[in-house]
Amino acid sequence: MPRILSATLGLLFIANGAACSTPPPAIATDIAGWHGPVTAGRITHETINEASGLAPSHRTAELLWINNDSGGEPVLYAVNTDGTYRGAVRINGAVNYDWEDVASYEIDGRSYLIAADVGDNYAQRAECVLYVIAEPDPAELDPAAELTVDPVRVIRYVYPGGPRDCENVAVDVAERAIYVVSKRTKPPVAYRLPLEPPSTDAPVTVELVGDVNGIPEPTGPIAMLETTWGKYRAMPCSFDITPDGRHAVLLSYGEPYLYERRDGESWAEAFARDGVQLGSHGLPQAEGVCFSPDGRIIYVVTEGTPAPLLTYTLTDTP
Repeated sequence: MPRILSATLGLLFIANGAACSTPPPAIATDIAGWHGPVTAGRITHETINEASGLAPSHRTAELLWINNDSGGEPVLYAVNTDGTYRGAVRINGAVNYDWEDVASYEIDGRSYLIAADVGDNYAQRAECVLYVIAEPDPAELDPAAELTVDPVRVIRYVYPGGPRDCENVAVDVAERAIYVVSKRTKPPVAYRLPLEPPSTDAPVTVELVGDVNGIPEPTGPIAMLETTWGKYRAMPCSFDITPDGRHAVLLSYGEPYLYERRDGESWAEAFARDGVQLGSHGLPQAEGVCFSPDGRIIYVVTEGTPAPLLTYTLTDTP
């Protein structure tokens, strides 16, 4: 009888979940010195309807950059940290085949953004493309007008062993390197390429870094739900590295995971350890994550309109 009851309850859970397009609501928790998730604002502008990546401005406080998913315009959108729309920047000559993330970084006194055209659901793309632009002056942003900029660099790359699906990009400034993490492999796999590769017509072949451990696959009834927060919840969909290169956050469809790189370690060594799982974000399709420039706030955003903008804040009380 207990087995029958358990199976019945599991089927009821599955049936209820299948009929519902949203996961259970998130509850703010304190884990490893981080408090969250907390709703900091909402993105309501109609042009940002498939937020797929998130990055902080390195030119002004409380400004974030967002990209739309595949098939959207080759445009990056700026919002305040409460979700208020600030403006849009079109990248001249770029194509949004499947933009999945945006990264930002400051190097040699200048700030840059990377639009990552890296999505490949069916692992069939000949190459992936990263569009690097100088971050525009925030004073030039206008909600009623679009800026157009030229890329300072276009990086094309391929994977060793054939195509991989990926939905993220991050920059380690100290290494002058770009990192990406595969989405559909189990476990996810990290790769690296130069931030400023030699000029050539041939695509760069990324370097294998290693497995990213500690993102558990769902089990039990939830693993049978055909939803992002069900059977697909362990898939990594966004990624960021702090400017000091000490911490990385990897966002799955279920939760954010924190990785610490200790003194003298490589990212391969840091990713070999299990990440610290923060509280579930409770979003139906979380797609973007980033640190604040000081590394003390983690921002998370989901697809859809309006889109909640969540924060996890470092409290210094582990």
